[in-house]
Amino acid sequence: MLVQCNALKQKPGDKCVSNGQFKCSDPGNAMLCQNGTIVAMPCRGPHGCQGMGSASQCDDDLGQAGEACVTDSTGANYACATDLKSQLVCTAGKWTVNSTCKGPNACKVTGNMVHCDDNFADIGDPCQSAASDANYSCTPDKKSEVVCTANKFVESEGCHGPKGCHIENNEVYCDSSNAAVGDICRHTGTAACADDTHSMLKCTSGKWAHALDCKHGCSVKGTEVLCN
Repeated sequence: MLVQCNALKQKPGDKCVSNGQFKCSDPGNAMLCQNGTIVAMPCRGPHGCQGMGSASQCDDDLGQAGEACVTDSTGANYACATDLKSQLVCTAGKWTVNSTCKGPNACKVTGNMVHCDDNFADIGDPCQSAASDANYSCTPDKKSEVVCTANKFVESEGCHGPKGCHIENNEVYCDSSNAAVGDICRHTGTAACADDTHSMLKCTSGKWAHALDCKHGCSVKGTEVLCN
């Protein structure tokens, strides 16, 4: 009887008809019926895979990009990557990176909620934003402010001042009191000292441009830029 039972166990590549259904195959994995074919679905969360048959429960709070996954009744499913450095979303039956989580709190799961700290991000990192959340961040080297645009972080402004780019009370601040000609700037008409302190720059059409030569140097006092 044992040989016969083993012969009936499903394995990756076998055909199936109940798409979206899965059964535990061992404490850390399930066999998922996906598009008419059985695929392996890792259950990397701390509870692994528990139960038998249709009562199987797969803890997928943690995952890896490219692995099989399932969505819930609302069509959504999020997880943290196993290294906790990114947030994943189940898309077309596969985990894909939804956002990087390079802030100090990384990615963590609390109850049914996935929290991603994206206060720090590199240019080009995937990200998410909403109409009510422009989603600004600092680059890890704190030299630039970035903003989430079309699901990618792009440079918003250089932060060459002594305070660089920093986070206070979950707000992003960029010290742009120093800059270089041609760098991106956000606030038209504002002034900055050139990095070499020999001239004053002005934000013009989204770029820092030369404004004045400063014979005795350019300096910053408080919020005021002085050309001496």
